[in-house]
Amino acid sequence: MGSKVRVLVHDIGGCEGCPVSVIRALPELVGIADVHSRYLGNEDVSGGVTYDISVVTGAVCINEPDVVGRLKVIREVSKVLIAYGSCASVGGITRFCRGGQEPRPEHRTYQPVTAVVRVDYAVPGCPPAPTFIASLIKSIVKGGGYFLKLFSAVVKARKLSGFDLLDDVVLPGLCVGCGACILSCPTGALQMIDGKPDLVVEKCIRCGTCYVRCPRASQLLIRRYIQLGGVKG
Repeated sequence: MGSKVRVLVHDIGGCEGCPVSVIRALPELVGIADVHSRYLGNEDVSGGVTYDISVVTGAVCINEPDVVGRLKVIREVSKVLIAYGSCASVGGITRFCRGGQEPRPEHRTYQPVTAVVRVDYAVPGCPPAPTFIASLIKSIVKGGGYFLKLFSAVVKARKLSGFDLLDDVVLPGLCVGCGACILSCPTGALQMIDGKPDLVVEKCIRCGTCYVRCPRASQLLIRRYIQLGGVKG
């Protein structure tokens, strides 16, 4: 991709935590990326400009044709598309949205970016730490790294939560009790009981952060969706 890549950062709706995370990562990308976003006042998603890497945050309200259309244009003009944050990558708390509220009661169906257009890498987190996006972009520029395998596997998973962590890691006896999942949970939905994590289901927002932070679960993702060609077994 060369020594300096052209990067677009575009938010399609959310709490703004993920765009702030990207902005905080900008100092680490100086000299590596030429960043364009509405926060910097130089964003262009008209289709007349192409980008090496586009970072999209927020969930997609598929009842909004303008939002869906804009997302499709971004996909067309981007060599690499990153769904950044839990809403964009695995749905997160927006999976609970039902609409019916004023002033836009038609806002009833929200989907992650991964369910609407082809995505290359998906990064869960509510929000992810700024180092995540900086490290991912650096790995893309270099053309390799563990980050690429892990976050391309998340694209294919499409949904992750504390429930999946229990089903895939804790209950089968694969958990080593390291506590990484508990430290990463933004809502305190995980607690350690007898040396193993347990889930407070009312607090889980399905952000998937615990799953990608778990060393065992991240290995499962790569094996399931990358090494075995996407066949879940």
